[in-house]
Amino acid sequence: MIQHMNLVFQADGLSVGEGAFLMACCNHTDAKGYVIASMQQLADEAHLKESAAKSNKQKLIQRGLLASSERYSPKNGARIADLYRVNLQLLASMKRARTDYGPTLVEELTFKVPQEDPRSDPPSDSDPPQGRIPTPPRRIPTPPQSDPDPAPPSDSGPLLLPSKTPSSLSPVSGDPEGTTDVSPDGEREIEAPPEEHNPNPSEAELPQQRERSSKNAAAGDRIVASYAAALGRPVLNGTKSKLERQAVELLTQGLPEAWLCDRAREMAARGWSDLVLHAEMSTAPITATTTKRGRSGLPDWCKECGPGSPAARLNPRFRTLGEMGSGEKCPRCHPDRAAAAEASR
Repeated sequence: MIQHMNLVFQADGLSVGEGAFLMACCNHTDAKGYVIASMQQLADEAHLKESAAKSNKQKLIQRGLLASSERYSPKNGARIADLYRVNLQLLASMKRARTDYGPTLVEELTFKVPQEDPRSDPPSDSDPPQGRIPTPPRRIPTPPQSDPDPAPPSDSGPLLLPSKTPSSLSPVSGDPEGTTDVSPDGEREIEAPPEEHNPNPSEAELPQQRERSSKNAAAGDRIVASYAAALGRPVLNGTKSKLERQAVELLTQGLPEAWLCDRAREMAARGWSDLVLHAEMSTAPITATTTKRGRSGLPDWCKECGPGSPAARLNPRFRTLGEMGSGEKCPRCHPDRAAAAEASR
C-alpha cells in the first residue's frame, strides 16, 4: 500500500538495502501488513541480487520489522510464494524527527497584459461581454392586417391547373436530362433493380453436403481405429479428437482413405500423432487400393497367421507366420505387406 511505502520513506535508521527490500514488501501489503510474494520477485523490485535480498531480509527479521513463513501447496506439496508480514507499528515509530530543509518558496510568475490598440473602436454598452454568445432580440408576431379593398377576381382562370403528381413527360427527380425510358403509351418505364446473388447453397445441395460430411466422418473414425489398432491400446480423447479432425480435413482434400489408414499405422509405430504433418512428409505413393478392409481399417484377417492368438484380428503385430507375433510378416493380411503388394501393381 502507498501508505506503508510512505512509512518506509519517513523511517530513520534503515540501510539502503533494508529500505529497498522493505519498500518492495510494502508494495504488496494489505491493511494488516501481510505480503504474499516470492523472493525472486521482491529482489527484482528492490533492484537487488537474490543473495543481497536474502541478507537484508534476515536483518529486518532480526530487528523485528519483518516476519516470514514458507508456504507449500496442499495439493502436491510443492513450494509456493512465501508469506511475509511487515511490523507497521514498529515502522511507524521509527519516523524521523521533523527537519527544516530550507525555504521552499517559489517566485511569483506573472503574465504580460495585452495593451489595447488605440485605433480600435471602444466597445459600446450594447456589445455583449466577451466569451458569451449574443442572444437575438425576441420578436413579437403581429397579426396580418386585412386589406380594406381587395382586388376583384379575374374573369379568366389559368389554362392548366397545377398537378400534385409530376407529369409523365417531365423529367423525374434525380434525372434532369429525362434519360429514363418512356413506353409508347406514355408511361415511364422504371429500370428493375439488379438481381442479388444469393451466396447460400440451394436446398438441393444441402443433402449432398450432409451426406458427404457423414461419409468423411465415418472414414475418419476408421482411420483413428487403424491408429488405435497399431498402437495396441485406446487413444486418449485429446489425441482422438485431433486425429478425427485431421482425417476429415485430408479426406476432404481428396486423399484416399486406405492410404491415410496406412499413414496412421506408421505414426502409431513411431509414437507420432500429427496426421497432417506426416501426410505432407510421407513419400508413399498415393494409389487407389483394392484390398478388402474391415471396420478397424485393417485388411481382413486371413486366419492362417498368428496361430493361437485371436488378437491378430484387430492387432497387426500378431499377423506373423510364427507363434504369438514372431516370425515373418504375413504376406496375405499384414498391412505393410498388403500395401507393398498393392503399390507394385
